Amino acid sequence: MYTIILVGGRQLDALILSVSPDRLRVVTPGRADTLEFRAVDGKWVSESGAQVELGALISAGAAETARVMGVRNDALRLAV
Repeated sequence: MYTIILVGGRQLDALILSVSPDRLRVVTPGRADTLEFRAVDGKWVSESGAQVELGALISAGAAETARVMGVRNDALRLAV
């Protein structure tokens, strides 16, 4: 489970459906449609172009996940 932090601080819990180095597609509780985010200039943005932050709990050995998300293992933000 991931937390997506939108502009203004609103947080959404999300389950990843697909991920690549430049795209992330998720589903969130209560929404029929999926959400897609793109990596643009090293930052994740929504379909409308708004910058978002991603938070996740991942193991220290998940370097590939961290690389895809665009963060260092030691800089992962713990979103509660």
